Amino acid sequence: MKNHPIAGITGIAGALLLLVLGMAQAVAGETTAKRFATVHKITGTVQAANGSATHKRDLKAGDTVYVGEHIRAGANGEAVLRTDDAGVIAVRPNAAFSMEQFSAEGDTKDSLSLRIFAGALRLITGWTARFNKDNHRIRTPSGTVGIRGTDHEPYVLGPELSVELQQPEGTYDKVNTGETVLRANGAEVAVTPGRVGFAPIKPPGRTRALMTALLPTLLDTVPGFYVAGSFDAELEELARSSMGEALQSGRLARADAQAAAQAGAAGVAPAPGSGTPESAPAGSSQTGTATATKPDPAGCPVSTIARTWLADLDGAIVQRDANLFMAQFDADATISATVRDGQGKATTLAFTRMELVKSTFASMAQLTEFSSRRPVVRAAVAKGSTAAQCTRIEVESVVIESGVRNGGSYRIESLETFTLAKRAGAWVAVRAQARQQ
Repeated sequence: MKNHPIAGITGIAGALLLLVLGMAQAVAGETTAKRFATVHKITGTVQAANGSATHKRDLKAGDTVYVGEHIRAGANGEAVLRTDDAGVIAVRPNAAFSMEQFSAEGDTKDSLSLRIFAGALRLITGWTARFNKDNHRIRTPSGTVGIRGTDHEPYVLGPELSVELQQPEGTYDKVNTGETVLRANGAEVAVTPGRVGFAPIKPPGRTRALMTALLPTLLDTVPGFYVAGSFDAELEELARSSMGEALQSGRLARADAQAAAQAGAAGVAPAPGSGTPESAPAGSSQTGTATATKPDPAGCPVSTIARTWLADLDGAIVQRDANLFMAQFDADATISATVRDGQGKATTLAFTRMELVKSTFASMAQLTEFSSRRPVVRAAVAKGSTAAQCTRIEVESVVIESGVRNGGSYRIESLETFTLAKRAGAWVAVRAQARQQ
């Protein structure tokens, strides 16, 4: 789907931006900030800012770092963070990331969701990745990284640095020990020790039919921009000792044999009573990418219908045509958006068609430097309908948006779902949902 240069807003996620962001900030304001790590060592400038960027602080050794804060290192900045699940995050120069969700209570509900905006981190995973792999997610602009108990280095190479280094723009992931799975554009590749996976950024205007060259791959060699950090020599020992301390203190109430073996390797005896944990339930999480689109059924070109409708919706916003935008939705359409606060708590908001229209054009007046893209669009005949009838289809689209609002930067990845129905020869949305990922 082509990016529109005037406002760059696409779909319901952008249309609901004003109300959704306002509610998200209000919800976050009602909760107490939750820590996820402490600063172990630091050199140069590394800052932490709240989600709206209204408050920034220079980090120093011993500081607490909180869920929802945006961490950004200067050109000379590096830091080592000890996460509360006995993991280690080494922040490289010019890196920018945010811990969006984190829980480390020592049980099967523990989770970690980290988003990297730019630059590189070295991650030695804690117990969340070892015991709750399905609840451990690393997100980047062009893919997601699944973890299997790992020491790895994800690197988001942006456009400027891509030109400077003469390397393709996208997400790289170098594995030191263990294994990761790099997922992008409906495909995945396993990355083993000594290898680097790569998921390119999708150029504007690419369609699903042209995605073959955008699938994640394994590189033949390690790119030259991978260099050791100032504190790398001590990271593995720090990770081992952190895990051992967690076992001794009893914080890992369900530590399994793997953790006990790791603690033994570090010369630390496991806590009395620790043993094999209960099996973690198979969790499900949305990665922000959809599976490959199936061929359109004969007589019902669902892909064309979906993309045409989305283009009309986006075009109405760019043209600032409220009437045209409103015409894309049924008068009684069911519209909702689900947002998350800094601790991952979800809040669902419902809208009427008129509220949606007002929100769309009010939000445009408050946005600058806005950009968005649809890496995935897929469609299928809706349940209760048939290809022969071709009167009702389901559409799913991932939207990634970033920009500046009220002086603060933000980035939102949303999964949008629509039910389109054919009314009087035109396709309109009778249901629309946006869920912040």
